[in-house]
Amino acid sequence: MAKKEITLILPGLAPILEQEINSSIIPPQLRTVISKARFTQHSDNLIRLVTQLFSSDQLRGRDLPLASLRADNSLVLCADPCYLHADRDQLLLFSGDLTISDDDADHIINIIQPLLVDYDATLVKQSNEQWLLQLKTMPDLEFTALAEVSGKAVQTALPTGQQYQRQAWIRLWNEIQMSLFELPVNIRRQQQGLLPINSLWFWGKGDLRLRCYYWQTVMGQHHLLKQLADKSDTDYSSDIDITAINQQSGRYLMVFEPLDLDGDWQTQLAELSASLQQLWQQLKWRKIDRLTIEIPNYGQFELTPFSCWKLW
Repeated sequence: MAKKEITLILPGLAPILEQEINSSIIPPQLRTVISKARFTQHSDNLIRLVTQLFSSDQLRGRDLPLASLRADNSLVLCADPCYLHADRDQLLLFSGDLTISDDDADHIINIIQPLLVDYDATLVKQSNEQWLLQLKTMPDLEFTALAEVSGKAVQTALPTGQQYQRQAWIRLWNEIQMSLFELPVNIRRQQQGLLPINSLWFWGKGDLRLRCYYWQTVMGQHHLLKQLADKSDTDYSSDIDITAINQQSGRYLMVFEPLDLDGDWQTQLAELSASLQQLWQQLKWRKIDRLTIEIPNYGQFELTPFSCWKLW
């Protein structure tokens, strides 16, 4: 009999589970799943989790090889715009919700491009918030994925490796910041209540070997999920539909929307619990062989039909 395995990724749930005070307001079905499942703790963020689920290799380094996914070219790095904020004796990096317009992106890229001549590199815009650095030669350095450093201090995440190249790339990184300091477009952005774009973050080195046809269908609205599905010849749907998996066997991946912790996250949790209830019933009656729940920055819960009948 063909097997059916379901993997759910539930972003934003970690802060709720980490606080014991929230245990009484977690929906009953979610509490049941947590109590019955085999738990494995990990600290993988959402981007690393999604990438690993498609990769045929274990992704153990600080970086994630996603530049080649964007460009079908191994001589390319992600060079994503970001905001560096000086906080006492450290620099904090922010990369989410920058709201970059076409004009702002084009203008900033034109400002930076002359600095890249000595590196024989070209900065191109894939989208307003995802840029690429096209190279003739890949530096002998190890970078850090943007998702690993976003919202954190950058000092320990700077490139490492061959000393001369490391110094050259950190010098370029500093020159970019100086060129963007008090740039009129950034002054205007701040007047509009937007964060300035005062730096780039280089990352994404390496080739990503994908497991093609591994997933029957993947569902969710995360941009990376669609990119990975397209490159691995996997059926993709932006909408999560539990009923769509009722009849077919295979592996299914569902990436839910992050919980809005500043909004009505309890309603979101209730809706999530309703989806879990459907899957729990299918698992209980062996219509699903394995249910895996991944919670970024927290851990993995794994259940089999036997888990449903545990008395503890």
